[in-house]
Amino acid sequence: MKRSLSSLFILLLIYSSEFAWAQNDVQVLGDAVLTPADIADGASVLYMIRFQNMGEDTAYQVVIYDTLDSRLDPSTLNMVSASHGYAFLNDGNNNLRWYFEEINLPTRSVDPAHSFGFIMFSVRPLPFIESGQVIRNRACISFDPSEHVCTNEAAVWIDAGAASTADPVSTETEYVVVPNPNYGEFIVQPTSGKAAAAEWWISDVTGKIIWDGSSTDMASVNQQVQLERPSPGLYLLWIKSEGRLQVKQFAIIR
Repeated sequence: MKRSLSSLFILLLIYSSEFAWAQNDVQVLGDAVLTPADIADGASVLYMIRFQNMGEDTAYQVVIYDTLDSRLDPSTLNMVSASHGYAFLNDGNNNLRWYFEEINLPTRSVDPAHSFGFIMFSVRPLPFIESGQVIRNRACISFDPSEHVCTNEAAVWIDAGAASTADPVSTETEYVVVPNPNYGEFIVQPTSGKAAAAEWWISDVTGKIIWDGSSTDMASVNQQVQLERPSPGLYLLWIKSEGRLQVKQFAIIR
């Protein structure tokens, strides 16, 4: 069954909105809850900022402004993907700017399929963050001088997790795409833990679902995927199992 993006973001415990062309938002992709141990091990937060020209005319310049929370380390920022060419400015004080010059972004009323864009980046929290804190992020977007909009607020929770006297070896199942990158044919397989029944789907970076399915036993049978005429680029594999949602990135090449 196809899923709306709103149900996806409810699972992520972040801002949710019905997936439509009107998109000016920031999202945390993947787990929005980290523990101090995760941070000490080098965990990153993966953000996607989407924008759409809702004005009355073509936008020739788009600028994204994002001031990172002081608990994020801007020196660890890594650009994952973007819909258009850009120039990036980081002033070293958590003030980030992406400049899309001569983007010629049509308005939604004229060409909805080409009126939007996105950026995706990862950044690490600073070490020694205590549990109970919340890292928040909000971006603002200008479409030429005539229009300026700000997004929702995306949150990442720092949680110590439940104490346990059980065996500390993790039983959570991790999944990988093999090979990565690939040509549109690959296998989804577990690498650790005890694989259980799972729902899983594949989307492009705009959130459009291009494949979905389910399995009653992810461990016993490799899940073969063959996408029909996929465009080269970055894709996301989403796996929901036992109340936990994982997101894995993979690339398709020619």
